[in-house]
Amino acid sequence: MNSPFETINQNKTSSDPFSEFRPFLWTPDSTGEPIYSVKRNHGITGTYKLHNLNDQINDNRITFDKVIVEYVINDCSYVVFTVADLLNSPYPFDQQSEGNILGEIAERISRRITKYFLKHWSKRGKTGGIFDQRFNIRNCEDFIVAHTNQYVLKIQQYPNLIILKRTGRGKYGYENIKELDGFFDYRYMGKRHILVLESKLEKVNVNCDDLINNLFTPLRQLFPEAVFHYVLFTDKYSVYSRSNFQRWRQIKLLPIRIHERLNSEGIGTLFFTFNETREDFERIKNFLMIQYRAVRKEALTLFGKTIISEKELTIFDGGETPHIKLVKDPLSGMWREIPLRHKSY
Repeated sequence: MNSPFETINQNKTSSDPFSEFRPFLWTPDSTGEPIYSVKRNHGITGTYKLHNLNDQINDNRITFDKVIVEYVINDCSYVVFTVADLLNSPYPFDQQSEGNILGEIAERISRRITKYFLKHWSKRGKTGGIFDQRFNIRNCEDFIVAHTNQYVLKIQQYPNLIILKRTGRGKYGYENIKELDGFFDYRYMGKRHILVLESKLEKVNVNCDDLINNLFTPLRQLFPEAVFHYVLFTDKYSVYSRSNFQRWRQIKLLPIRIHERLNSEGIGTLFFTFNETREDFERIKNFLMIQYRAVRKEALTLFGKTIISEKELTIFDGGETPHIKLVKDPLSGMWREIPLRHKSY
């Protein structure tokens, strides 16, 4: 019996740029039941880096543009969070907002990986632009991307988009029916493909009817010429069964339901997973909370290692480089702070 990595899905066509990533049904052995597997992930190995305000990467940057979290894929470096992101957030970076913070980290990392994946996946494909010449990234709040008599797709806070439906209720007679974590316009062999990203940490509580009614039905009216794909970005074991993962990569019941429901509507599904563990997300969250308090000059509690010697005291805040370093004066016995000019590794 062929392994899932040797099985050819007869439904794949050359016009589908993502056929290798689709769930497919097969039978592992002669006595077993058919199962769904996914043989390929996005294949992008990225790593995050946490930065203090005085790291080398922040030399010559104004305070608002200083990098807090960086994401590196191969030799490419991308800014994930800046000081401005912390200060302009609709919620504070504190313990009451931990769920929001974790969700936003997941959104930003998944968007970055998906964008890189699309740019480098196929020589036949290229990322297109959903915005017209009026679009200005510095002044794009409430920018309308597309509209019909019934629906409006607009930017809420770049790059997040929302879908509004004309109901006669709410502001101007429209109500927000769906928020989009990511939206990608991809052209492949003369065909327009639109990918909608949703990121989830651990719990995949996706309502398929909501996806159809409030997401893809409006999008099909807004972009009638496009082929649609749903990208669910989550952790590995929210998608796959732990047993025989390396051999079979069997997907769980809820992801199967999502795939089958969307497939019946002609919508493709891609299950992508994070490189980061839950502990990584917690570390990034704690670091952002520390930097938020530091920027606002508030008292803060540091979670990191401390190195103490007879002459030096160095405190880390969870990042790669020290938050503060004190040196003892041998004559007075007083401790003084050493200005830190960190290197980026």
